[in-house]
Amino acid sequence: MFNSPTTRQLLKKASKKIDLLDAELLLAHVLGKSREFLVAYPEYKVSKFVSWQVNKLFKKRKRGIPLAYLTDHKEFYGLDFLVNKHVLIPRPDTEIMVDLVVNRLRTTDDGEQIILIDVGTGSGCIPISILKDLQTYKLTNLQTFATDISRQALKVARKNAYKHNADINFLQGNLLEPILKNHELLAMNYELIITANLPYLTEEQFQNEPSIQHEPKSALVAKNNGLALYEELLNQIKQLLTTYYLPLTMYLEIDPSQSVQITKLIQTSLPNTSIEIKKDLARLDRVVVFSLGE
Repeated sequence: MFNSPTTRQLLKKASKKIDLLDAELLLAHVLGKSREFLVAYPEYKVSKFVSWQVNKLFKKRKRGIPLAYLTDHKEFYGLDFLVNKHVLIPRPDTEIMVDLVVNRLRTTDDGEQIILIDVGTGSGCIPISILKDLQTYKLTNLQTFATDISRQALKVARKNAYKHNADINFLQGNLLEPILKNHELLAMNYELIITANLPYLTEEQFQNEPSIQHEPKSALVAKNNGLALYEELLNQIKQLLTTYYLPLTMYLEIDPSQSVQITKLIQTSLPNTSIEIKKDLARLDRVVVFSLGE
């Protein structure tokens, strides 16, 4: 006969195999309760089905599957985002980029028309966080687009945008290709602000970091020392600017080791560009910002 275990008993058993905090979050997720509930009611008894569910998740966590994929949620910029195996798990380092763009848009003049484009949007956390932060400003001069080559990723991003009431046009395609095809949009007298957190790890970095082995490799790794996709994006920007004269500011997230290489790539593709490297909270190079035509 099955004796219903208490939350305390389940957590005690799990803590011998995985981190206690992870166990608490997984149990709270299955129960639909908060961690505070588990602390307040350690003798709360769970059903046989709940016990089976949570023990299954404990085993997956022990195998290294990220907590966010087991709960389907990850907090980013103070917001809760749906995540799954088709998207990269949002990182705190990327919040630096959101801060930079938000601060830029807060200084926008009323008559300034702006198109915000997030390239390789994944879960959509970057543009959604930007728009949520700016909601009180009620910018009527801002259009927002997000692209991704993955249909599955765009499904996740659309769900997150709906959840947070963010008005974003999602387009499937490689980097800026869906935008480059929209000649009517580009012909307008708009300023472009482009954000991109593209795959920038090398194969070696990926293989040497066990914590990311369960995330989509295509969202993490790129050729040419991790900069192949940024090089392709810069070539697309160059192509765009040969046809249209548009003021443009770009924000690119990088690995701290790539600041010299990415600076050379930008200068080669787009000479006479103003380039800044912004640091993250650990004082490491994290976001490359450059402007053209201002």
